[in-house]
Amino acid sequence: MELKSQFSEFLREIRPTDRQKEEWKTGSNTLRSRLAADRDLSGIVVATFLQGSIRRSTAIRPTGDKRPDVDVVVVTDIDCDKTTPQQAMDKFVPFLDRHYPGKWRAQGRSFGIELSYVDLDLVITALPTDPTSRQAMERLYRSNSVLTTSTIEDDMSWRLNERWQPTPFGVQPQLLEDAPSGNWRPHPLFLPDRDVGRWGRTHPLAQIQWTAAKNRACNGHYVNLVRATKWWRQQYAETLPKYPKGYPLEHMIGHVLEEGTSSMASGLVQVFETMRDKWRFEALVGKVPALADHGVPEHDVLKRLPLEDFRAFHSAITTAADQAREALECDDVQKSGQLWQKLFGGKFPLPGPNGGDRKPGFFTAPAQPAEPRRTERFA
Repeated sequence: MELKSQFSEFLREIRPTDRQKEEWKTGSNTLRSRLAADRDLSGIVVATFLQGSIRRSTAIRPTGDKRPDVDVVVVTDIDCDKTTPQQAMDKFVPFLDRHYPGKWRAQGRSFGIELSYVDLDLVITALPTDPTSRQAMERLYRSNSVLTTSTIEDDMSWRLNERWQPTPFGVQPQLLEDAPSGNWRPHPLFLPDRDVGRWGRTHPLAQIQWTAAKNRACNGHYVNLVRATKWWRQQYAETLPKYPKGYPLEHMIGHVLEEGTSSMASGLVQVFETMRDKWRFEALVGKVPALADHGVPEHDVLKRLPLEDFRAFHSAITTAADQAREALECDDVQKSGQLWQKLFGGKFPLPGPNGGDRKPGFFTAPAQPAEPRRTERFA
């Protein structure tokens, strides 16, 4: 059974809480405000925006002593042809010492900032050096569609479009194109990689735009299917391999999920079974599949996935596909709930005595219009 009401409750339980949302907004907004006002950096910072699983609405609720983890991208006009990755990142060290003393650390391609209530990842990037594309991309990065703090799920009307504006009811005054009409996609940002000493290409806007479009094409189920699969992975963390997780897992789900998904239950079965069938040959012959990044096609998202981890993951997803299929096709409400709970753990609620999906024809139309009961008091 699809158990739609149970899935709705399950998703409420695994989403970040309202308090956690406020905490990551507070932490990221403070960081962005400080960057905009900094006397040394304000001259080179073009824009800042949110990326990562929180921006894409694919984050699950942190458990135990874990905190929300939010990525903040800083778009700069640093000339990556004349500046080394180390020199670019060194420009931000005085800022970090001023505002986050003892709380930051340098990472290969970013800075990690650890606060008591949120973990921030500060990602330094540079605009393309070609003057024409640079000018066009500056306008886009300074538009509300990029600067917004709303997630994909917060505002389903969001489009990567310079004309997009946040609205209180999520409805745009006019139909907007799904993405800018200009030639934006071939102009990714450049990311300093200190470990290898060179700049690499990255396109977080393309990932966000692709996710939003996919989610709409799947009736809003895509981001929730990612959350549910991440939660399943977390439930079986002791027996599952370390990878894939995070964005590579999210990308794999998007790669196999068919558009037009009608429910969480049917979507999960389709995702698990397609992963099982699509990559059975690769698992058999010992080959990790290659999946092109949405923004930088020459990047293979699964490049760092170890073969043994891929094989173990494929075996686990094969088992999960059988369990999900059995839960979906089970006609017994309680047993179906128990099977779904076996996949997702205690956060998945069991149906009540009269719970479960309503069968077709369950609703009986009234024979005549209802009339309110009249009393002398309200006559």
